[in-house]
Amino acid sequence: MLSRQILQCPRLGYCASTSQAVFHTNVQNNSLPRVKPLEEEMPAKSFRKTVRSPSDILDLTSSSKKKNIDIIVTDTHLSQWYKMEPKSLASDYLQLCKSKLSMFVASTAACGVLMAPVPVALAPLAACTAGTFLLSSAANACNQLLEAPYDAQMRRTQGRVLVVHRFSPLHAFTFAGVTGMTGISLLAYFGNPLTAALGALNWFIYAGVYTPMKRAHIGCTWAGAVVGAIPPLMGYSAATGYLDPASFCLAAILFSWQFPHFNGLSWNLRGDYSRAGYRVMCVTNERLCRITSIRHSLALLGLCSIAAPLTGLTTMTFAIDSLPVNAYLVYLSYKFYKAPDAKNSRKLFFYSLLHLPLCMLLMGISNYGRNDDEKISISDKMQNAVDKITKYIK
Repeated sequence: MLSRQILQCPRLGYCASTSQAVFHTNVQNNSLPRVKPLEEEMPAKSFRKTVRSPSDILDLTSSSKKKNIDIIVTDTHLSQWYKMEPKSLASDYLQLCKSKLSMFVASTAACGVLMAPVPVALAPLAACTAGTFLLSSAANACNQLLEAPYDAQMRRTQGRVLVVHRFSPLHAFTFAGVTGMTGISLLAYFGNPLTAALGALNWFIYAGVYTPMKRAHIGCTWAGAVVGAIPPLMGYSAATGYLDPASFCLAAILFSWQFPHFNGLSWNLRGDYSRAGYRVMCVTNERLCRITSIRHSLALLGLCSIAAPLTGLTTMTFAIDSLPVNAYLVYLSYKFYKAPDAKNSRKLFFYSLLHLPLCMLLMGISNYGRNDDEKISISDKMQNAVDKITKYIK
């Protein structure tokens, strides 16, 4: 039995050993070792050399030619913001006082002088025109001084001189004070105290009431209309020394004209006004903006054709001649009311710029050459006729 097992050992891989153990195993591993072959054992491969074009090779040894760029660095010191250039100083002052608007306001004061029922004197006319221009310049400078942070947020006003720091606030304040006091002095010396008081009041309303009110209440437009109505009163009082119903009729015409004019202007600027925080009608109440435009256009029609002849401001000739001028304004206001788009509002605004000069021109033509009897108002003539009839009956 034992010999039979011994014979089977070589077959199973067992062999005799000299050790004390009966059997000794020697297992043969025929698997190859798992190691990385040597390089010389690898089969030879043919590598094809790729040739690059000279343009693909980056040459780091050669120095590249650099272009010479001249960079001019200006002085960025804070004093540069307040540096005044003599060549543009006059233009900057004209922008600060809004010269075109101030000339327009001065022309309405001159219209008040010409419409007064007294002979035209050169000194009151020149003093009133110049004084009103200076006061308007002072008011506009104060307006820009107070609204500079908000003007920077509007595309229409972000190029004003105080926004771009062409003037310091102290410079603008000094300019406003000098022009305002000079204008009041001219009106008081060559005119009368009433005209000077009206000019000072208008300056205060524009700078102290209207400007702050624009960001607080919708009634700012009515305050601005009062500011536009006072210059004709200044001209009328400079010529006569008093105010009467005819002067207030002239002021009422200027008051009502402000609404279609400003509403037509502001309608296309609603985004800017809203961004700057202004509470004007076109932002807070669009329907009221359209209604007031047509309402005051109709008021202008009644003032020019009915009130002006009744108060003796003009004759019936003006009442008839002004009918088509005012009727077209009513038509444009109605179109703006029915279709408040950019086209209609722009038409209304631009026609308002033509409407007021036409009305003032027609007033001057109707008033030219009138004698003292013709300058008496229709209401006074009717009262005189009633007095005569009463006296005759008695």
